Amino acid sequence: MPAIRTTLFALALLFACPAWAAGGSAAEVGPETTLNAAAHRLDGFFTHTQAALELIATTPEARRGDWPGIKAYLRRLATDLPGVYFFVLPDGNYYSVDLDYTRLNLANRPYFASLFAGQPVRGFPIYSRSSGKKSALMAVPITVDGKVTGALGASIFLDELHARLNRELALPPGYTWFVLDAEGNTMLDRDIDFIFMNALKQGGDSLRAAVAEALRHDSGRIQYEIEGIRHGHYRRLASLDWWMVLVQREGGAFTAPPRLALSLDRFIPDLQGALDGIDASLARLTAARRVGVDNDAEVRALLGAILAENPAVIEAALVDHRGVLRQIEPGDYRNFENTDISDQAHVVAMRQNPAPVFSAGFRAVEGFLAVDLARPLHQDGEFVASVSALIRPELLVAPLVRRSVIPADHELWIMQPEDGMIIYDQDQDEIGRLLFGDPAYAGYHALLGLGHRIARHDSGEGSYIFVAPAGGEKVIKKAVWQTVRLHGREWRVVLAYRPYER
Repeated sequence: MPAIRTTLFALALLFACPAWAAGGSAAEVGPETTLNAAAHRLDGFFTHTQAALELIATTPEARRGDWPGIKAYLRRLATDLPGVYFFVLPDGNYYSVDLDYTRLNLANRPYFASLFAGQPVRGFPIYSRSSGKKSALMAVPITVDGKVTGALGASIFLDELHARLNRELALPPGYTWFVLDAEGNTMLDRDIDFIFMNALKQGGDSLRAAVAEALRHDSGRIQYEIEGIRHGHYRRLASLDWWMVLVQREGGAFTAPPRLALSLDRFIPDLQGALDGIDASLARLTAARRVGVDNDAEVRALLGAILAENPAVIEAALVDHRGVLRQIEPGDYRNFENTDISDQAHVVAMRQNPAPVFSAGFRAVEGFLAVDLARPLHQDGEFVASVSALIRPELLVAPLVRRSVIPADHELWIMQPEDGMIIYDQDQDEIGRLLFGDPAYAGYHALLGLGHRIARHDSGEGSYIFVAPAGGEKVIKKAVWQTVRLHGREWRVVLAYRPYER
């Protein structure tokens, strides 16, 4: 697909203009032309993806539901634009290029019924709880003799697309850009943290009014106030109900307010509060609702409420007194219902002593490290089930870390002391490794020695030698650590830095 790989030569020329680079008036170098070119570029990503899916849907492999044949086509698409490329059956079960048969189910997704009624999907916003990925869905039905027999989709990762557009736009200081859908959801933004925020609900009065005005027209200008006056040009994309906005802040370059430097004294209360908050939510909801474990509607309403209150919870489930997973939400995971999980350590602990449990880290079926927070349910004084909240530590911790700036020679990692499992690390390759058992650490005696000290003491400091993040030469690191606790389980939170480098 050569069109997807083309570069924005026109944009490059515009941004090379001295007036633009010097921060002069955008009108002098044609902001509307710049916006039009950028909007066309973005629209091209999705139109080419949609066209490719439509073409694949007509192939003999797609018409007969031949997954290996379909996968070969979808794999080629995935090399152009990162995302999840999949083939879904009428019952909602689906295959993806990365996982083949996923055992997950999409039948409860809002777009599913219309897709299998023959309507394509264009730019539907999706947030994956399990991966933390924010995506935009493009999907097309596969029709055979007038009947929809399946569908093909591409859930395009917005974080990666945001980074790609930022590189290509290379906006000078004082300028920013964002993309909205018809509901006011921020689908893309120069600042990644704003993706999926809703400008009509979460913005100030000035921004809300400007956005509401823009969404009524195909193109034009807006003005609003956020730390000064901002002037913007907007344009609706040709094939999507999305609007791209190019904005200049009045008075020159915009300087973001400085973020506080990360420190354990500040970070530990944030992390402890996040864990305590999920636990308190689980306790309050289970106590307030007092569901009958045999009432499917009541149970699913409780599980849905847990998910709604706690974005860091990937899935909520009811496990009966025998250790069988009876109900699970969201519905993507319904294929796992009625699975016997009585041999899992936290389920064994709950059955032996029905009390709140916060599990050790374990590998979830989706392939990532997870922990489980569970509370017992009693009826007539008897233990009948437990309500479980599955948490991916990476998704819980990362937003807390992003609130602060970590210097290049600092990194944060979290270890459970009983076996040295790395619960979280900014280097994702380290997550889930066992410090005291993984061969990758065997030659780092100073690190292992410090690791045992960290395991024995809830706070302290020390030094060790290890490789720099993302791989590299060995460096001396100094570490300080503190502890967070929940239901008898502890996490050691370690902040490491390189003291001998400038």
